[in-house]
Amino acid sequence: MAYRIFEQTEEAQREELIQKIEASVRSMSLRELEALCYELSTKNYINVRL
Repeated sequence: MAYRIFEQTEEAQREELIQKIEASVRSMSLRELEALCYELSTKNYINVRL
């Protein structure tokens, strides 16, 4: 994944990444979302009661 590091501020890079992640998440099935949620919660990236 190529980022335009020299052309964007850190905040712009962050926004670009968030948009890409949101687009990917929107296309996931329920099972994929559940697996992702479990993975993120086991790594303490999110705090969810399963």
